[in-house]
Formats: sequence, structure tokens, C-alpha cells
Amino acid sequence: MKKILYTFFAVLTLSSCDYLDIDPVGQVIPSKVSEYRALLTEAYSTAYPRDNVYSNTCLLSDEVGALDTNPYTGFIVASSSLAAGYNFRWEYSSNNMQEYPWRELYRAIFLSNAVLEGIDEASQDSNESKEQLMAEAYAMRAYCHFALVNFYGKWYDPATASSDRGVPLALYNDIEQEYVPASVGRVYQQIVDDLTTATQHMQVEEQTDQNLKYRFSKKVVKAFEARVRLYMQQWQEAYDLATSLLPTCPLQDLNEIEPNEYVDDERLPWMTSSVEGLLLLDRPFAGFDGDITYGCILSDAIIAKFDQDNDCRWLFTQAEYDMETWDLVRKFKRPKSCLSSIRSAELYLIAAEAAAHLDGKLDQAKSYLTALQDKRFTPDGAVAKAAEIAALDQSGLLAEIADERAREFLMQGHRWFDLRRTTRPQITKTVGEQTYTLQANDSRYTLPYPQSAIESNPNLNN
Repeated sequence: MKKILYTFFAVLTLSSCDYLDIDPVGQVIPSKVSEYRALLTEAYSTAYPRDNVYSNTCLLSDEVGALDTNPYTGFIVASSSLAAGYNFRWEYSSNNMQEYPWRELYRAIFLSNAVLEGIDEASQDSNESKEQLMAEAYAMRAYCHFALVNFYGKWYDPATASSDRGVPLALYNDIEQEYVPASVGRVYQQIVDDLTTATQHMQVEEQTDQNLKYRFSKKVVKAFEARVRLYMQQWQEAYDLATSLLPTCPLQDLNEIEPNEYVDDERLPWMTSSVEGLLLLDRPFAGFDGDITYGCILSDAIIAKFDQDNDCRWLFTQAEYDMETWDLVRKFKRPKSCLSSIRSAELYLIAAEAAAHLDGKLDQAKSYLTALQDKRFTPDGAVAKAAEIAALDQSGLLAEIADERAREFLMQGHRWFDLRRTTRPQITKTVGEQTYTLQANDSRYTLPYPQSAIESNPNLNN
């Protein structure tokens, strides 16, 4: 099959009659290793929608209590503000809803497949390893399929995954290929298979250059697989992967950082230069206007999870008056320049949660949780937390781990997926005098396929 690198795309989506509905503005036939690196860089930086894969799911979860109506923040007149309101209310049937990524993720997969299909024949014009490029392409394909199945497929249930509807798998580039949804179990198995293959080919143990931490390495692939195994409820595998990495995953003590007006201390865990950063590919939520998060008001339910006197992370929220109601509300402060996909804290929390599910490892689970909290609470607060955790049984500990994940990953794109894969509780939101409720185990915990994708590909209804 002739390999073609499409350097510009006008349209990309799954199509019923064509492999992908692509209208290339220009095309180049890659023949050199450097050209395949450029192709993969495009997958990382241009195709992959780093600004809205995970971050905007805070609109769906219980993190956001209200949308900001303060005209001075620009939110109410922002181009995405009206669409965001439909997301906030789980009104998926509306064509006005801001769609979550679909075509962008498949575009990144398409580019990854192009690397996999052509790299063997490429001429060696640089010191870069073909094996490394192949490994990163497999990892990128797995990363995108994981996002897609967690947006548009049912949460992973070991008892039903083989029959639950997932998303189409795109494993090679062929204009004659038809795309129909694969089961959740099949998609997850492909993700695991791709990560296994990526590990076999990966040459780089760890990306030590801060500017290259958007790329996959052996360490990042192992960390990502730990997340995947956690979602699959494969507790032993998740535990083994996470704990094997912890000795090389430092934590930043937030007691060492004084909040300032611009909240841009480079040591903060969600900053690109943090010692905790493993993969820097996704942008955490940072509002819809300006340099600091202004777009959403934190919910009372999330605020209640913070020890406001002892949790250092509370210092990075900001109180201000709602200009419409004059109520004092709370928002999170974060520069838009942040990039944080996988970091050390997640590995501690994966180890804790997985251990809590394993026989005889409750004490280990508590130790991993308190190790993280020692770096997030004041010294007195950490001592009090350790005493509280020591007295918890399994169910209490799992609830505390879930709360710690909510605090640690506030507005960073984890909460919605954590709720989906665990308890799927009822969430209630109020807009003016109208109340909206997502019922416990509501079908809306799974997003429908985007309308634009269905219109292009009737096979999605099969």
C-alpha cells in the first residue's frame, strides 16, 4: 500500500463509504526517518487536541457548581460559553453542545498508523532510532484509543466488557476499510497490546529533556499502563506497575511554595517544569478567558472535601464575588501554560487504590496515601490525616482515596472518569431556578457519539 503523509487536513472523520473523510490540501511521500519524526510530532502537537481532551470534562463532573456570569471575566461572551452550558447540564441531544474530541483523536491515530506502516522502509538520515519512533507511535495510538473509549464507550466492567459497545478501532490506514464500534473489552485489549509492543521497541528509558516530555518513554508507557490496568480493575497488575515506578517519582512538598498573585511557581505539580511531571501532553482546565481560571465556580460538594486550614492546595483557589448575585464564590487559579498528563502523584494514588483492593495490603494502601498527603498538607494537618486514615476500613479508605484524587486532580480531567469507573453517583446542579440531575448510574455517564461523526458514518449506529 502506498504510504502518503498528509501534511495538512481540511476534514477528518470516520466515514461509511471512505476510510477517512480526508481532503488533503497538500501531500508528501515520506521517505526519511526525519520525515517520520516530523509526522509523529504533528500527531503530538497539532492533531492531538491537548486543550480539550480531558480538561473540559470538569463541566460534566461534580467539580463545577456554576458557570461564571461575571462579564469582567469574559466568560459569558466567550465563543465557547453557550456550548459549555449544554455540557454543564448534560444536554447531549442539543446540537449546540460543545463536542468532545473525536475526529482529532482519530486524526492522531491516523498519523501514528502512517508512521507504523512506513518507518521500516525509511532511509536513515539522522541518529534517531526507527524502533523508538515505532514505539512512540504504538503508545500514541493506545493513548488516543483510551481517551475515545472512556468518552464514548461504557466504563470497563469485567463482567460485561466483551459485549458493551466501545468505539471503532483504527489499526491501519486503508481507504476501503469500514469502521464499526468494537466492544469495550476489545478496545482495552488493543490498548494493552499496543503498550506491550511499544515497550518492546522503546529505546528511551525516560525523557530527561523538559522540552521533550510530551513524548513517550519506557517510564511513561509503564505509568500509563498502570492507569489502564486500574480502569480495568486489574488490581495486582496496576499495583505492580505503579509501585515499580515510585522510587523514581519524586513528590513536591507544597509547604515549600508560597502562593502568589500569578500562581506560576515552576515547582507546582501541574506546571511543565515540575519534578512530578512524567508526560506533558494535556492542558489542565484553565478557564475560557484570560491567563487564570475564571470560567467555572467550584461546587459546594468539592469545596467540602478540602481542609481549608491544612490542605496546601486550598491556597491555590481564589475567593471573589459573583457580579450578578454578589455571593462569594471560589475558583481555582492556574495559568494556561500548564501541561500535565501523567505525574508522580497519580502513581501514588494508583498504588494506594490497587492495594486497597488486594488481600492483605490495606496497610500498604494507607502508607502510599499518607506519603502523598505528607507533601500536600501542613505538618499538623498531615499528622491528623495519618491518624484518621489509620482507623479506616477498606470501604472508608477507598472513599478517602477517591476524595484525595478529587483534591489532587482538581479541574485536571480525572474526576469525570473517576466517577464513571467507580460509583457513578447522583449529581445535581442548579442554574437560576432550574435544577438538573444526573441520576446514579445514569446512561449519560457515557457520551453519545458526536452528531458530526454519526452524520459522516452511519456504521456507528451498528
